[in-house]
Amino acid sequence: MPLQPIAAAKPRADRGDVLEEIACMRIVVDPRVARILRLPEQDENVWEADLERFHGGDETLTRNSVGESTMRAVQRLLIFLGYSTASTGAFLVDGNFGRGTNRAVAQFPFENSLTRSIDRGTLCYACTWQTASADIVRIPDAKLTPATIERMLARAVQMIEQGEVMCGNFDEALFHLDALHRRRLLTCKEIFAKYGVVADQAVAAIAAQGCNIGREWLLAIIRQETSGIVRPRFEQHLLSRLNRKRPVEDFVELRFRSMSFGLGQILGENYRRVGADSARRMYLSSIPEQVMQIARFLAASADVAKTVGRAAPTDKDFRVVARYYNGSG
Repeated sequence: MPLQPIAAAKPRADRGDVLEEIACMRIVVDPRVARILRLPEQDENVWEADLERFHGGDETLTRNSVGESTMRAVQRLLIFLGYSTASTGAFLVDGNFGRGTNRAVAQFPFENSLTRSIDRGTLCYACTWQTASADIVRIPDAKLTPATIERMLARAVQMIEQGEVMCGNFDEALFHLDALHRRRLLTCKEIFAKYGVVADQAVAAIAAQGCNIGREWLLAIIRQETSGIVRPRFEQHLLSRLNRKRPVEDFVELRFRSMSFGLGQILGENYRRVGADSARRMYLSSIPEQVMQIARFLAASADVAKTVGRAAPTDKDFRVVARYYNGSG
């Protein structure tokens, strides 16, 4: 389907120029982009009307001026692009231009060379797991300028065209994005219906490599970690730590290494352990690949591999797997 052209940015001589630029930005007429910006049941004009309303009195969308409808659309767009929107690191659609969404709005222009006011050090502020959410205020208030929104939309189109979207498939990515927006997770029965076959395929593939894993382990991990809905989590303290160790390495890749994603919520830093070329490739993995990555992650530990091969696991076995998967806590 042909895309509507994105108008080049104009010099902002007066308010009329700004409004004309916003009107020209409406790439959202592309049905695929519209699916990113709103739920299927939503009024198709909500986001555009809200955006126009706020730009009528304010040249930029800030944390103090944005409306909830606009913010939900922007949060959906940010999530589609691979950015966390909550201060906790979660991928959240709540209509609030809070500190987590502000961080994402700051990260995007930095990564796309749209700003000189936000630098790498600011985005990788010193923090620990315990202080990351509180210290997020070190990232100054960001602005959603027309140029930033335009670049976000253009990047989303590029990802669709190149097939480089979460879960490796546009429709699958939208299924999980809509579920996040609705806060609708899957039941055990629904998880089995949607992922049972690919779990069997992963079990067969890993068995051919000499490791026996009961499919129940894979499905149980999916249930525990994500309830069947791919919902990545960004860890600010990990990004800050990685940046200290590798200050010249690609920032985007370090950000992906600081995220847990896929049906099994496997940390991107473990990309080699699950057979991926990079953390970003893990993010783009198809559903079958994601389930296979859970199997590979379990098989990577000799003790865990032995445990998940037992037909009748004990409470101790569950603790062994849980400690390996999520740490001693």
